[in-house]
Amino acid sequence: MLPEGTRVPSWERFGGLAPPSFPQRRFRRDCAAEGVLDHVVSSQRRQARACCPACAASVRRTKRFPLPPAWLVLLAILVSTLPLAAFGRQTSEVALAAPPTTPPTPKPPKPAPPPPIEARIRWRESIAHGSATSGWLTRGVQLPIEGPGFYTYSPYTQQYPNSPERRYGTAELVRHIIAAGKWWKVAHPGQPRLGIGDLSHKDGGRFDLHASHQNGLDVDIRLPRRDGREGTSNPGNYDQALTQELVDFLLDQGATYIFYGPNLRVSGPPSRVMVWPNHDDHLHVRFGNPDG
Repeated sequence: MLPEGTRVPSWERFGGLAPPSFPQRRFRRDCAAEGVLDHVVSSQRRQARACCPACAASVRRTKRFPLPPAWLVLLAILVSTLPLAAFGRQTSEVALAAPPTTPPTPKPPKPAPPPPIEARIRWRESIAHGSATSGWLTRGVQLPIEGPGFYTYSPYTQQYPNSPERRYGTAELVRHIIAAGKWWKVAHPGQPRLGIGDLSHKDGGRFDLHASHQNGLDVDIRLPRRDGREGTSNPGNYDQALTQELVDFLLDQGATYIFYGPNLRVSGPPSRVMVWPNHDDHLHVRFGNPDG
């Protein structure tokens, strides 16, 4: 029942039914203007029911749907995550199996190591005839312009390399020179290479600048220098200790004679190591004739 003194809207005379031509917004606004809602304090729903038939009808049309059980909510979440996990696994597998979009640039192949020096030499059964001062050479073997631990130089220019026609000797002499270079490289890796001068002509015989070197058994070797450089040597810049070490090695190899200049300090058996004029800048080494 409405409080006493409340003005009854005009549509109450129609039996509590709102005329069909009146919109519900107008009834709600009219009810609020009449002060009816001020007397309802419990809730908005009770206010609406106490207000007017139109407000009560609007409350009846609003339905509250009950919440689903908790187990149904968890099941729905679990089912919704399964396709996502499967899709993630497939994506990972595809990503792992896919080839790279940009293939890495292949590194250039390493150059093949050079063949050993022995493989670059045309070995022949050479023969030394006569003596070092009056002889000749048959089937001489040419020493390469350089190799492990040694290089060649011209006696005319004192520069690398020596001329091809001045680098012939017996096969035995060439093997001794290669062995000396390899030993020097291992024994003194920080030192300059051994300088190798004249050997003989291809067929031996008379040799300019030399009284000997005629049958492929002689070789000139530069003195090691104290300053660690490759070049001409003399009594002022040669390394006496390294020179003596080189002489000892050549004697162990079987050198028959080693000639050195009068201004150098070299020791050895007097019958094999001896002073000789015009040899202050190199060692003159002679090996025996393997053919007798």
